[in-house]
Amino acid sequence: MQTMDRVINLMFFSHVSINATMRLKMKKNDKEGKSEDTVAVDTGLLWRGTVQHCRPVRPIGIDDEKTISMREFTIGLDGIDRISAVRIFIPKDTHPVQHRQNVLKSLQEVHRRMPTLPLLDPVKDLGIKGNEFQTLVERAATLKERLSSHKLSTDFTEEEKKLRVEAYGRKTDLLEQARVIRRKAHSCQTMVMRDELKKMKRVLRQLGHVDASGVIQTKGRTACEINTANELVVVELVFTGILNDLSVEQCVALLSCMTYDERNKSDEGEDPAKDLKSYLSNPFYKLQETGRVVAKASIACKVELDENEFVEQFNPGMMEAVFAWCKGAKFVDVQKLTGSFEGTTIRTLRRLEELVRQLTSASKAIGNHELQKKFEQGSELIKRDIVFCSSLYL
Repeated sequence: MQTMDRVINLMFFSHVSINATMRLKMKKNDKEGKSEDTVAVDTGLLWRGTVQHCRPVRPIGIDDEKTISMREFTIGLDGIDRISAVRIFIPKDTHPVQHRQNVLKSLQEVHRRMPTLPLLDPVKDLGIKGNEFQTLVERAATLKERLSSHKLSTDFTEEEKKLRVEAYGRKTDLLEQARVIRRKAHSCQTMVMRDELKKMKRVLRQLGHVDASGVIQTKGRTACEINTANELVVVELVFTGILNDLSVEQCVALLSCMTYDERNKSDEGEDPAKDLKSYLSNPFYKLQETGRVVAKASIACKVELDENEFVEQFNPGMMEAVFAWCKGAKFVDVQKLTGSFEGTTIRTLRRLEELVRQLTSASKAIGNHELQKKFEQGSELIKRDIVFCSSLYL
């Protein structure tokens, strides 16, 4: 691409041109390699506000002069409305703030001396000729006539139009401020999420799911298979060997504590497993101990967590019913062992079967064939009868 520079000094009504550059630009997707001339104008514009929240200046007297500054932007010819015949001195280097301020003072002095700036005539002064340009001029005149005949120009006084324009300007400013506030809120939220992510990484590192370099370990690969219940607690149950010492029915009954989402009805401080038999209560106590290990690791890593609330989420209210269901009891008899509705029992059993299937895949992934076989048997014991019918009307 060849570039040819021409420096042109122009004067705008409220802005000043610093220089204009004409570039020879290749057309996109043009197989013949044709090119076209484009003009980029470096323009000094009056803006107000900070770098993050800046807007064009409003009429004189509305904005605080301390917030107004001249900044350099590059625009195309389609961004130019009219050109005046006034020329002012422009420093060669306009990047220093003081040089731009001098240009701003010169522009203000021009406005003070000539409230109405003389315009360059496109035909007489700029020498633009051709039928196409004349057609555009006539079209612009027609649009100006339609604009002057609009009801906003004819039905309202100058004072009313000024109030409406100011109201619209205030609305635009408020929308811009709202956009900036939303961006700041999103940035703050991202920072909070980033901090939470760092804390969660520390928890995974402390529990052995990843190593010091962040590489996923066997525990982490097992946790990736679990999404129906708290994967950290489930993985600890698997790797501490608690599930190895239990029968298939006991394993499934214990896992029901993490899929039964009803609130524990026992009083505060009361043992929720006091009415369970020892072959069910002892595994539940081990589940509570495992939950406390995970909770203490999270708290040590600065994760906001209440240890007692975390442990109380494991509800043993469905253990006896699930144990009986795995032993082959009828749904009517199983429902008598629960204090919940039939729909809650069915939903718990369905989620439990999904969790057991996920544990089957996790056991297979880590090569624990004993646990894999146990969970496969557990899935077969759960998945039967009316609980897994596709429709109750069949």
